[in-house]
Amino acid sequence: MKFTLMFIGLVIVAALAVYAVILRRKLGQQKKLEQEKVLELEHQAAAHRSRVNKSIQVIAQSIPEGKMTLTEGVMRLSVLLESLGITDADREEFSPIFKLAEATAHIPILDGWKKLPLKKRMAFDQQRLALESDYRDFVLESAKLLVGREF
Repeated sequence: MKFTLMFIGLVIVAALAVYAVILRRKLGQQKKLEQEKVLELEHQAAAHRSRVNKSIQVIAQSIPEGKMTLTEGVMRLSVLLESLGITDADREEFSPIFKLAEATAHIPILDGWKKLPLKKRMAFDQQRLALESDYRDFVLESAKLLVGREF
């Protein structure tokens, strides 16, 4: 009788040990999958950051070349820079970009612009040109500082 109880006990312990090994392997596989997912997300984030930085470079070079208006450039740059979560120091360094973007944020774009009557568009253009004149030198300097910079 004692032998039978000991045998049953050993079988139970062996079964529990096998079950523990199986659970341990599953846990190891889950950890490996989680690590792979984290690495993939980090890779995607780095690729996204690289694309945003390249866009910033293209726009920063286009502004001084006159390939877009100052307003369009600062609107695009401010959104891109914010999407990268730049530091307060960077935000201060490139404050002319953010200030002009904020000063012109009320001007409709795309379909909103197209729907405006001609008189209203002309009034907004005058506002935009006056603001661009005030900020021109500061924005151009900021754009030059952005060239070659990566965030």
